[in-house]
Amino acid sequence: MRTEYWIVIGILCYAAFMVFHGFSNFKQTSKSAESFFNADRGVNSFVLVCTTAISVYSGLSYYGYPSGVYSGGIGYLAAAGCAVSGLLFCLIGYRIWILGKEYGFQTPSDYLRERYYSEGFGLFVAILLVFFSIPYIAVQLITIGEGISVTTNGVFPYLPAVLLGTVCVSLHIIGGGMKSVAWLDTFHTILGVCAVYIVVIYLVTKYFPNGGLVEAATAVASNPETAKTLSTPGPSGVYTWKGILNMALTGAVATIVWPHVFMRCYIAKSTKNFRVMSWALPLAHLVLTFGLVIVGSILAPAILGSNFPEPDKVMPMLANQYCTPLIAFVSILCLFAFAVSTADSMLLSASAMASRDIYIRHFYEKKGRSVDSRKVVYFGRVVLVVEMIACIVITVTKSASIIDYAYKLSSPFFAMILPCTIGGLFWKKGTKEGAIAGTVSGVIITTIFTFFVMPPFGFSALLWGLATNIVFYVGVSLVTTVPAEISEKYITRVERIISGSTEIFEITNAAVAEAKQA
Repeated sequence: MRTEYWIVIGILCYAAFMVFHGFSNFKQTSKSAESFFNADRGVNSFVLVCTTAISVYSGLSYYGYPSGVYSGGIGYLAAAGCAVSGLLFCLIGYRIWILGKEYGFQTPSDYLRERYYSEGFGLFVAILLVFFSIPYIAVQLITIGEGISVTTNGVFPYLPAVLLGTVCVSLHIIGGGMKSVAWLDTFHTILGVCAVYIVVIYLVTKYFPNGGLVEAATAVASNPETAKTLSTPGPSGVYTWKGILNMALTGAVATIVWPHVFMRCYIAKSTKNFRVMSWALPLAHLVLTFGLVIVGSILAPAILGSNFPEPDKVMPMLANQYCTPLIAFVSILCLFAFAVSTADSMLLSASAMASRDIYIRHFYEKKGRSVDSRKVVYFGRVVLVVEMIACIVITVTKSASIIDYAYKLSSPFFAMILPCTIGGLFWKKGTKEGAIAGTVSGVIITTIFTFFVMPPFGFSALLWGLATNIVFYVGVSLVTTVPAEISEKYITRVERIISGSTEIFEITNAAVAEAKQA
């Protein structure tokens, strides 16, 4: 039997395993929305590090890091600034976790709606985050389809591969919710790290047996054409300091408010999680990134030369054409690890906001109609099916603009809730009017500079939108007033808890326990 057929069989078996793993937790996660969307707020430190780290990465990271460094130079390493998200997770995420335990928040919209005492603002945030999650989810599925198609030499065509990825990811979440997602992410983190370094080690030992990585790096540096990958800016001249700043904001600073990362702030088990995250999450990001950067900056130019016609495919090409079939299969599983871990997390967070913050909140709770927690889970699963269909439509059309604007359509718009999120946690004068003015103006500027006008002075739409957002948020907040009970509830009280009042934590834990029983 041809090697490609064995790879197809392996992929199908892995897809079946994913679905089985999800539905093995079906009954347990059906008992409450807290269980389905937030894993009962009981995720331990190791799992939290793994699920957060791999969720920031994606199928685009597996392709994008080697491709970006190969075509643009080592300046692309700035995207590894996502290690900053580990520090932000501890600084910002710890406060969000406290508020989640205090008041039962489960989504970004929950927190921002209550902090800025505005139903309309909460609805706007939910719609914004859900809408811009869909293209990014679709891109993960597109990378799965392309990766499987390339690795199997077309035996498993693009469209069936995309449909397989979409269905198995969706069923995995429908079955097990956040609990299944977090545990599978842990396995995917280990798989992803091992797969990348297996490819690196194999290529180094086979093609550079005498001097190893040093020999490969010397070969790249001695060739004027390939040596450009080791400089900033590299061959394409893209990654100037402005380009690096734009990328760092997109792939590092803004990641804390990506909806699926934001929701991970709620699932931690205890304060210990955040102490571990402060050093383990940056380390996890760097370990994952290092191997991919080695491929793009040294191994790809050393083996493929400087003029490989399809830079986006340097990683699958190296794995498929220059490694053994077994390593090629491990590599495609690595792509699954990156793409699936982002897609399922994004789908779950979008489901939570669409079902809880949009549908149930405004069609049930606001009308005085109560909703059983099990029914919330049911609605969440129905929404997942709808999202799955939307993703299939996008991936089938395989719009070039969707691929091109993957990051432009996601992180810049997610980042527009960054000022009001940070201000709401630390600044007592942050008002509803300021949050609305800043977020809306930021979204408008980002939209203009993304779709209609080239951003001036070489800065990205995200940077201009963020700058406008901050100016309006601060300026309008200074001339309006926040109710005293709001600053007391969301800032002063949290600061007291952080200062070490175990009594308050005991009260909080008791309140959460009572809410679960109710």
